[in-house]
Amino acid sequence: MKASNSDANTLYYLALLDWSEEILNAEPMKKFTRDIISTPLPSPIDGWSTSSLHWPDLKDEVTDIVIGYYHSRLIFQFRLVSVPRDILGIRSLRMKLEKRVKKFLEDKVIPAMKSHVKKPRIFIYPIFELQSKEPFWKFSKQKPYSLPTGCFYTELDDAKGRKYEWLVGALRPKKIQMRVSGAKIITSEMSNWFFWNLINIVLHEGLYRQSREVNRFKGEGVYSGLENRLEDFASSLMTTFYELSRARIEDLIAKSVLVLTILGIAIAFIQFILPLVLQTF
Repeated sequence: MKASNSDANTLYYLALLDWSEEILNAEPMKKFTRDIISTPLPSPIDGWSTSSLHWPDLKDEVTDIVIGYYHSRLIFQFRLVSVPRDILGIRSLRMKLEKRVKKFLEDKVIPAMKSHVKKPRIFIYPIFELQSKEPFWKFSKQKPYSLPTGCFYTELDDAKGRKYEWLVGALRPKKIQMRVSGAKIITSEMSNWFFWNLINIVLHEGLYRQSREVNRFKGEGVYSGLENRLEDFASSLMTTFYELSRARIEDLIAKSVLVLTILGIAIAFIQFILPLVLQTF
């Protein structure tokens, strides 16, 4: 799932359903999907069952809501009406939407899971994707008090973030601003490539590992945040993206060199070899 409108400011809430040792076969999975996706959209998207949600109490915060389900993953997509100017406003918005997400999971998903799991657990974590033109990113550059020093802040290369990435991606990749905390991630607009990799990192380095901590999260319910393993999570996120970006850029450079080599051979053929060939006729 990814916001189709590149100008949209979007909140994605990732929810990992912990099935424990249970493996659902086709029919129970279909029933469970019907239980939580009550009014599905006409056709699945790459295996995801999706549905629009109508929560009138959030009409001042979001324009539309879509939920998608795939086996152990739920993703809520909220298109935001507007973006708060500072981190306190973002926190307030996140807390209001998180409360609504938790209510949906506790009222609808947890009961449906109980047919298959004794103590169902769900782990959630949000990603805000905010346009770089938003005032939120125009933070103070003064030292030491500014947005980057308030939490883990970085800029990462988005190797597929430019329109003609095969031409300029290797030399001048787009920069993604990112703020990571135990409660959420906030990024500037991402390419699909960057978004997909970020989702995988959050799930595999964050929520899946969180679900293995059975001594910490014993009871059923919905657990939010990654505060307890933020250091490892942030380190894995940085390392993974640096490696992905380096591999992508090296691939672009190799392809550029190949194209230039072919062009060089073609020019040489035209300038030197072709006249000799023509003289023989």
